[in-house]
Amino acid sequence: MLCIRERVIHIHHEEHEYRLQYRIITVSSTRTKETDRSGDAMESFIGVNCSRSLVKDDELQILSEFFGYYNSTDVFIYIGGTGVSRLDRTSLAIRKIAEKEMPGFGQLFREKSGGIFPYLSDASLFIYRKKIIFTLPGSEDAQGIAYSIISEIVPHLFHEITKE
Repeated sequence: MLCIRERVIHIHHEEHEYRLQYRIITVSSTRTKETDRSGDAMESFIGVNCSRSLVKDDELQILSEFFGYYNSTDVFIYIGGTGVSRLDRTSLAIRKIAEKEMPGFGQLFREKSGGIFPYLSDASLFIYRKKIIFTLPGSEDAQGIAYSIISEIVPHLFHEITKE
């Protein structure tokens, strides 16, 4: 699915304009495109140039999706596979390729989520060769909280990782 609307992001009040491409990847062995409400929620929040897919809880599929869309995507948002189940492999898989992990994102996400269960999530932010990668819990409610942080930090983050 492609999002129709486009937003130009101005960074640091400079003359830079970025048209960032987002890829939402739901990681689940049980969801289908018809039942992926978390992916639907994130897509509705982004509302800009984005595409979506769904992969199984499998390290090879998780990484193949990233490298398959590497050249056409700036921001990857993985939804699901960040919990404590033996099947939850998303953050573990991304950690294997990431150049940097920014744990502050996950900490802020858990704080804003409230309660104790978000602390069982391995939500995080990774950087790999000028690409931004988020790993988020699969719950529908988590998407609004995550987006409120993502929308604030992505413009600055993209500027910082792509400047020469």
